[in-house]
Amino acid sequence: MTEPVLYIRGSTQLLSFETMPEELLDDLKAIIDLSDEMLAELHKHLTEAEGFLDPRVLLATIQGVVKDQNTTKAVRRVLRNISPSQVERMVTSLDEKSKEKGFPFDQAQLKRLKKILKELIRPYPSLVRFQKAERLAKITGQQLEMVELICDLRPIFDENRKNVEGVMPYTRLHIVATGEDGLPNAFEVELTHQQVIDLAEKAEKAKSKLGALRQSIKTWLPGGLPDLPLTRIPRKGSSDV
Repeated sequence: MTEPVLYIRGSTQLLSFETMPEELLDDLKAIIDLSDEMLAELHKHLTEAEGFLDPRVLLATIQGVVKDQNTTKAVRRVLRNISPSQVERMVTSLDEKSKEKGFPFDQAQLKRLKKILKELIRPYPSLVRFQKAERLAKITGQQLEMVELICDLRPIFDENRKNVEGVMPYTRLHIVATGEDGLPNAFEVELTHQQVIDLAEKAEKAKSKLGALRQSIKTWLPGGLPDLPLTRIPRKGSSDV
């Protein structure tokens, strides 16, 4: 499962620190430990990164600088969850919240946190490129959740509907996709024997074309393909239906 990302819609004000998710507070507390040297190294490596800074590559890049595993993951979540355009609003909100009871940072920590946010969260080209790929993967079509080919036998009864005089084999294609509202949409179609064969042949041709495209991309695109469910080669597996 991919790492969840926090999206904020509507009001641009941050939640009160009394109701802010503990995970976000923990991440903000963790990144305070980043030294100036670490920030400079992170900025250098993230800026110079080629290809796509997908979650896996992003984690490895950060881990090369920040050795602590928990801090590494916190930095990745902060980079994934907070865009450069949100930094100024977040800094302003932190100043406002610092006057509230229960604010988890003292003034020295707050000053350090604001400095780190401004220096860490920037529009790194490879990260921006991956975020564009993520958006394209979601807006260019409905996401497939499940596809099944169900083979069965349909009985043929006599006139009195009491005795089975024969059977007819058939195949049902069952597809479930995620709709625009985020809910699953399902539909089914009946396939003839010939259509099943045609579908299998087209799938084999598609596999061959995808392999050729992936191989060609390696020769001219730095870093290869973005690591997304849409482009990832899945592990071999099958349904038990």
